[in-house]
Amino acid sequence: MPKDSDITVLETVKAVLKPLSPFTDALSGEKHTTLSSVLPLLWKIFECLSHEQSDSALAQEMKETIHEYLQHRYDDLQLRFLLNTATCLNPRFKNSIVSLKDDVKQSLLDEVKKMGNEKEGIASRVSRGLSREKKEKEEPASSSHAPLSASDEINGEFLVYDQMPEVSAEDDPLIWWKTNMSTLPQLSEFARKYLCIDASSCSSERVCSTAGYIVSPRRSRLSQEHVDMLVFLSENLEMAKKVT
Repeated sequence: MPKDSDITVLETVKAVLKPLSPFTDALSGEKHTTLSSVLPLLWKIFECLSHEQSDSALAQEMKETIHEYLQHRYDDLQLRFLLNTATCLNPRFKNSIVSLKDDVKQSLLDEVKKMGNEKEGIASRVSRGLSREKKEKEEPASSSHAPLSASDEINGEFLVYDQMPEVSAEDDPLIWWKTNMSTLPQLSEFARKYLCIDASSCSSERVCSTAGYIVSPRRSRLSQEHVDMLVFLSENLEMAKKVT
């Protein structure tokens, strides 16, 4: 039987961890963006872990341990940069949470230039079949103006995006980007790239659980192809019904 001291410890653990439970649910969903919510939720978690006068010595020790672990967990510069990029592209938190905004802008600008150079390389390979005289006329225009135009365009989109007010935390950022796709075409492409990243492995683990339900002892002779098809249908059949 647990002693009184054991019950006190369990009550303390419950009191410290209970406020953190909704944050776990917020990062494990599949119907909404999750990676861009990590930094805002960390900020809320650190608020919940602040010391209170009524905290016991054990509660303070637990809060300090959790706080130290989370800081160490997200101390990697590359991870912080990825989280800042996703959060910057979320219209709900773009002005209040992002701490590496200038670095994010420069990184996206460099990516636009890289994409422009790749397109230029493809265009130059295609033009090899053309005459030398025509190629000399086309190459300077593509090499001098295309990257500069792309840079000016992304800078202009950033200026417009910065002036737009943040939306409510209850709004869907994907719907916001769909509405503003024509105004911010390049940034919307980056939003599509970064906002689709999951913050946890919950979605992939659910797929594995679905496969476990499908490949039961009575269906152990299913081929790999059929298992893949059944898992795909199980995960996407409801979506297909909505579309039709």
